[in-house]
Amino acid sequence: MWRRAYGITRRDMRGGSGTEVDAKHFDEVLGSSEFYVYIPPSGKLKGYEEMRAFLKAEGCLVEYPGHSDLAPNKNYQVVAITQSGNLLSDAALRRAHRWAHQRNFLHSFFQPLTLRKPSP
Repeated sequence: MWRRAYGITRRDMRGGSGTEVDAKHFDEVLGSSEFYVYIPPSGKLKGYEEMRAFLKAEGCLVEYPGHSDLAPNKNYQVVAITQSGNLLSDAALRRAHRWAHQRNFLHSFFQPLTLRKPSP
């Protein structure tokens, strides 16, 4: 019911957050050493194999189902993306982040203070 008050339809909800949000807050994700995508119980992994192949080519370790202490619910499955304790490449982060947004999946990331890239 609350969606109607804000003019949000079911079609809007199914459409996800789109690429606009991805571009607006991608700079917050840069410099991460870990990236987690949370898949709800009814979530479909369309495009996962292609993303996984790309991330592996970038040298990333992709675990599904992975583990995260920040999972929103015990029923959510986790795609955990790391790179042997190093920072994830910008290309790898962009691909995983965009994939999560296009499917309207929650995501989180970890930025270590010691490995963080210097700001310009």
